[in-house]
Amino acid sequence: MTRRLLPALCCLCLLAGCANFVEVEVVRVDRPALDVPAQSEVYAADGSLIATLRFANRELVDREDLPDVLLDAVVAGEDRRFYEHDGVDLRAVARALVANQRAGEVVQGGSTITQQLVKNRYFPDADRSVERKVEEARLARDIEQHATKDEILTDYLNTVYFGAGAYGVQAAARTYFGIDVGALDLVQATLLAGLLRAPESASPLAHPEQALAERARVLDAMAEEAMIDPSAAEAAKTAPLAVQPPPPPPVTRYPYFVEYVKRALLADPTLGADEPSRVRRLFGGGLRIHTTIDPAVQAAAERSATVLGDPGDPEVGIAVVRPSDGALVALVGGRDFAAAHFDVASQAKRQPGSTMKTFALVTALREGRRLDDRIDSGSVVLNRGQGLEPWSVRSSTSGFISLNDALVKSSNGAYARLAMALGGQRISDQARLMGVNKDLGDHPAVALGGVREGVNALDLASGYATIANAGVHRPTMAVTGVTDAEGAPVWAPTADPIVAMDAEAAWMTTQALRGVVEEGTGQAARLDRPAAGKTGTSQNYADAWFVGFTPDLAAAVWVGYPDAERSLLGVQGVNRVSGGTWPAEIWRRLMTEAHIGKPILDFAYPSGLTYTVQVDPTTGGLATAFCPLRVPVTGLRGELPRNPCPVHTAPPPPKPETTTVIPTQSEATPAPALSPASAPPEPPSG
Repeated sequence: MTRRLLPALCCLCLLAGCANFVEVEVVRVDRPALDVPAQSEVYAADGSLIATLRFANRELVDREDLPDVLLDAVVAGEDRRFYEHDGVDLRAVARALVANQRAGEVVQGGSTITQQLVKNRYFPDADRSVERKVEEARLARDIEQHATKDEILTDYLNTVYFGAGAYGVQAAARTYFGIDVGALDLVQATLLAGLLRAPESASPLAHPEQALAERARVLDAMAEEAMIDPSAAEAAKTAPLAVQPPPPPPVTRYPYFVEYVKRALLADPTLGADEPSRVRRLFGGGLRIHTTIDPAVQAAAERSATVLGDPGDPEVGIAVVRPSDGALVALVGGRDFAAAHFDVASQAKRQPGSTMKTFALVTALREGRRLDDRIDSGSVVLNRGQGLEPWSVRSSTSGFISLNDALVKSSNGAYARLAMALGGQRISDQARLMGVNKDLGDHPAVALGGVREGVNALDLASGYATIANAGVHRPTMAVTGVTDAEGAPVWAPTADPIVAMDAEAAWMTTQALRGVVEEGTGQAARLDRPAAGKTGTSQNYADAWFVGFTPDLAAAVWVGYPDAERSLLGVQGVNRVSGGTWPAEIWRRLMTEAHIGKPILDFAYPSGLTYTVQVDPTTGGLATAFCPLRVPVTGLRGELPRNPCPVHTAPPPPKPETTTVIPTQSEATPAPALSPASAPPEPPSG
């Protein structure tokens, strides 16, 4: 018997009256139901309040206000034997126990509606111990002895959370449909009943596909229980969701960022064992949530995004990360949260274009290649091997150029050949190590932006921040800590830094990216201080990017249409919007304002990783044993000469004798042998 199975069986035995099988002291509780949950507050990095999370949207209703179709839907979806059990359904507990044991994880729950009511009203902290479960079961049976089924069901529907800030079924009906609960029809009632298990992850506003699936589940359950005809269930499944968007929270200052914080906390089991528990804790636990957002940088990001705001203009997504600690200091998910809740900066999945060439360069440098390595940059058809289609690549450059120049000029031909040599999977792995947590695929085209699963601005900002931080990746952090109302710690970040590349590779990549800004495709992003970055444009000009960094901040800007991959043609007079146009200009505006008052810093040179070699000053090659002149040169391994002096490869010929005086035998002395100068130490490989 496994350890996971034992507590559940013990609880089951207790509920069945077999308390002798396990010694658990359970005290019958006599406590009042909880009052309205305490609101939680969200703070910016400067301590200012930016949002209030609360169950404020609630209005109690009576049994006569509830339509029968709603009660049927809730019973069928949550507790089919509600009218038969006495508060605890042993049959359901046993069924869930077997299913969970077979799956190796929790896939079913055995709680009744009465037990859920007890949990909502008395135990918001979601303690999953055996003692707590037994206590909940005893309370549920006690409630069943003193209240009718209708009273229990009404109380449950007045307390349960339906998502979108709607606490109770009356608020849910008004929030999603703009009607009172008594006017709900079959389609609407089954949607609300389907939300009870996952009010956020099955939200019809943010996750319509999951909402449709949950509604279908309830409709099938009603048909199986003969509450409706199967034909009615099938007809209702095809009906649209027809929900209305709720009004934005009145106190929220940065709604896209606050939603990002909410999603992160609701996914963390520290706040509760399941999503409903975490929702109760987040919106009713009186938490104090301290975040990383910098109001000054956020304001700069929002203002820079407004340069595109005319009717028909594409959207702008911006993410700004502090490289030193991974703090998300600004997030622009769109121009109008009330009009579109979808966050294009952290939720979108789009093709990244040539911004991926940077990750290919990092991979190459980690293998020992150098910025001055030359590679063919012209258009090419590459043979990928037997059974695989050839890869045809068009390039705007031709001839052999260095890897550095290939990045500055964004040469497709050069980086396609490099990707073939490296392998697409290795480039994807390197990008993931640096913070791009998406399935990028293994095709060599990943180096040019042809990825399996798209990326977003936050992914790329995090990846490029790793370069700015000397190759150490700091996982993106939006919350620095959560406490209760009294200041006791509740949650703290635990992610550890990751060494994604050595400091030398990061330095050389930075130098190449500086070239992109200073003389390459990203010149529109030039600042009055050191900056590095890369442009990116996807196929058919559907996505335009600029991603870059200074020593202080890393930022990614995306421009495109969220609803579809539509070409960016004629935006405010620009014929074709590429990464070097609007995205670079927006990035420049953002970073210029965000750095006001900051000292001008250069990128730190990794002095601890330098090497010294002897060089022939006349040829620039590594000094041989026969070079007459040698000078020490110190620098990064990848920047030092690696080829020997091509001239001094052998000892010089002996000089002819010119002396006419022949000494006597006694005066003659042996001539000194020619000996080469001491050879310098061998330079490091690579």
